[in-house]
Amino acid sequence: MNESSSPTSAIAVAAAVIGIVIALYGTLRASRPQTPSRALAGIALAAAGYLLLAVGAAFQFPQGDGLRATAFQGGTVLLAAALGALSLGRSGEGTSGSGRGLATVALFAAWLCLLGLPPTAGFHARLLVYRALLQAGWSGAFTVALAISVAGLVPAFSAIALGSPGGLRGGRAALALALLAVLLLVGLYPGFGLTAADFLAGSR
Repeated sequence: MNESSSPTSAIAVAAAVIGIVIALYGTLRASRPQTPSRALAGIALAAAGYLLLAVGAAFQFPQGDGLRATAFQGGTVLLAAALGALSLGRSGEGTSGSGRGLATVALFAAWLCLLGLPPTAGFHARLLVYRALLQAGWSGAFTVALAISVAGLVPAFSAIALGSPGGLRGGRAALALALLAVLLLVGLYPGFGLTAADFLAGSR
């Protein structure tokens, strides 16, 4: 990271360091043997760490993509975490039929999004965070963030294999479908997500 004595740079570095710590802690937490819901919470926490990295990059280099990365990453984390929570809730309901199938697909998509993998919106959000880090001149932070992302794949997919999603019915099914559609649509057409991120960030 570039060193500077300005208060803005100090805030930027603090946000980035805290973000790395949170991302690492969330990944380590997800790697421990536990219930699928706690593993999902760990990866969601790690994804929130990348949000702080984007905030730090925005302070360090305001002319870059830090603000839009913050908005994009924040939105995808919230949507994916909500989708995962819906899929894992009430595991005793809907053990057969489309309700169970929808929950399985939704849970898998939520994992992919939180991990920053295609074809979800999380993939483009994570790439934007990486880009913001490089624009800020933080190649070291970029390398660490990328390593944490790779390290999180093994425990995450192990948790996916053990997941037991509940059935989705009624309003919960409709909400899950809406969230799933948004995450996949933005994953396939990232321009929608970038436009929304620019609007939220008040840039460009």
